[in-house]
Amino acid sequence: MKNFALIGLAGFVAKKHVKCINQLKGNLVAALDKHDNVGFIDSIFPKCNFFKNENNFFSYVKNRKIDYVVICSPSYLHFNQIRRSLLSGSNVIVEKPPVIKFEDYKKILKLEKKTKKKCFCIFQLRLDKKLKKLKKDTNQTVSKSNVEIKYYTYRGSWYFKSWKNTKNYSGGLLVNIAIHFFDILLWIFGDFKKIKVKKRKDSRVEGTIILKKAIAKWIVSIEDLNNKNNKIKSRYSRTMKIDKKIINFDKFNDLHLTNYKEIMKGNFHISEFSNIIKLLSVLK
Repeated sequence: MKNFALIGLAGFVAKKHVKCINQLKGNLVAALDKHDNVGFIDSIFPKCNFFKNENNFFSYVKNRKIDYVVICSPSYLHFNQIRRSLLSGSNVIVEKPPVIKFEDYKKILKLEKKTKKKCFCIFQLRLDKKLKKLKKDTNQTVSKSNVEIKYYTYRGSWYFKSWKNTKNYSGGLLVNIAIHFFDILLWIFGDFKKIKVKKRKDSRVEGTIILKKAIAKWIVSIEDLNNKNNKIKSRYSRTMKIDKKIINFDKFNDLHLTNYKEIMKGNFHISEFSNIIKLLSVLK
């Protein structure tokens, strides 16, 4: 049985990770969050030790055999928590973006060599069957594709008062939200050669990116499109058009468990995502 510890238990995405650990017959022995609205854990891992202080949490982790520390905290905390987890003798599973500075990525690789532990990432869209097929088909073609991405995902007023709207904390709208489709673009169509941001504001960004095998136009918006002036009836509309083929981002299954299974095999190491981390550094 694998032992896990988790950082950011009170957050939205943490429940997906707790579910994965449970389904894999793992044991969540410790969790950390400055907020204590985490009562859901009692019915799943009733003996999980809960901490509100990070130093106390890492002292506990260091003195016990923890196979993986799972990091679900805000992006700006990731690097230091990855560093402390590796130095405590644990492997790491970290939500996207793993880090928002390329220099931090290089530091992690050095820490891995020093500690002989590994850092793995959650990028579950790479495991979707239709995207895997698209990547396979793209690998067999020599021509460049014309891609258009429209990623509308509404956020209420809370977003603008949270850490997500603070650029130094989240990297901004492009890093915090657009990372989902940027990673897919790089994974399918090859590394980026040039990216241009044409219009930028807190709630909407537009631009183009030139990739090895595609030229992509993209829009990412958290504005409310469900109003009289728009034909779009939903506040959420996430599509990718490749030449004449349209893929809907709203219909993906929850692939976190599949991602975990790949990590248990040694896949999804942070080095597999060096290109997207490099792009994030440019966007930031």
